[in-house]
Amino acid sequence: MQNTFENEKKNEKEMNKTEAIEVAKLLKNLIEIQEISIILNTFLTAFEKISIDHKDGRRYLHGNFNIGGTVSGRMSSSKPNLQNIPSTGTKYAKHIKECFSAPDGWLILGADFSSLEDKISALTTKDPNKLKIYEEGLDGHSYRAFNYYKQYMPDIDNTVESINSIQDKYPDYRQDSKGSTFALTYGGTSYALVNQCGLSQSEAYRIENEYHKLYKHSDEWVAKKIKQAAIDGYITVAFGLRVRTPVLAQTILNTANTPFAAQGEARTAGNALGQSYGLLNNRAGIEMYNRILEAEYDIDIFPIAHIHDAQYFLVRNEIGIVHWFNENLVPCMEWQNLPEIKHDQVKLGGEVDVHYKHWGQPITLKNGANMQEILTVCQKGKEKFDSL
Repeated sequence: MQNTFENEKKNEKEMNKTEAIEVAKLLKNLIEIQEISIILNTFLTAFEKISIDHKDGRRYLHGNFNIGGTVSGRMSSSKPNLQNIPSTGTKYAKHIKECFSAPDGWLILGADFSSLEDKISALTTKDPNKLKIYEEGLDGHSYRAFNYYKQYMPDIDNTVESINSIQDKYPDYRQDSKGSTFALTYGGTSYALVNQCGLSQSEAYRIENEYHKLYKHSDEWVAKKIKQAAIDGYITVAFGLRVRTPVLAQTILNTANTPFAAQGEARTAGNALGQSYGLLNNRAGIEMYNRILEAEYDIDIFPIAHIHDAQYFLVRNEIGIVHWFNENLVPCMEWQNLPEIKHDQVKLGGEVDVHYKHWGQPITLKNGANMQEILTVCQKGKEKFDSL
């Protein structure tokens, strides 16, 4: 949803800059109108037009998931784009997810990889400041907030316990760090921090410098890959996939005369170094479906959506099948046999969510939970959501 809400962010930036209360109120109201318009026109209207009536009296969306639809190798989606829904945590994500529920006798189950792109970046680049987050038990957002804003947090020192306390002591700085990190991770500069995050120019420069100081090792690793791509005419990403870089192969990098097309191609290639490992989600889905066939659950479990680093299934509402699902999907996600992502401590994986009345009501199951534990946690989740 980053591109979908680009105009919204620009308006938010202007609101943050102004000190005129009335202007700020007006901009806030315009943002609210724009947000609702996006939801109505991009999602709800499209859902109504494209959804199909079935004999069971429900309406279904049949989106297409396309292999090879992206530069990085991850699947894309179209007609409708079921990947282009608001991400968890954005304002209207829950409301959109309320549109999706399982038919009678079925449940929506799914799992997201835990911090997949962050872990892949740490594993592939071997950046010590990225690996230490997982090796030492640091909260990644708090760690970056400490490095960006330490002058505003005099009581925080460079220890795991102290840095992790930022979640409770300085939640606003932790939240502010997320947008800056996202922009800078994907090739943005201080200009992006000003335009997308509403920072002043001086603050944007300072945070940009702190980010690159923190992740100097990663920057050098990516730069080395891009330099080689300029020689080879391609960059090799996950599972040996080659992303072609024909413009780079004809360009001298990092000069005042380097064309914008080459700079854009370098950013795309650099981003693919991490995003291409979304193919691990494809691999996990294939392994899971083979397990489903071997267990003869092919009329009890159906894959329904595949979204970047998450996958979702329709599962018959029977405790034995739900238990089997929880026992089998996570091990498929824990696979990391590629040499560049093997590690003794930094492990891939996730947890299964059972979605109660609709997609917006997740109940998280513990890995390896037995049937009674699953029933207990689902009952507690049911009581929680019924009380809202």
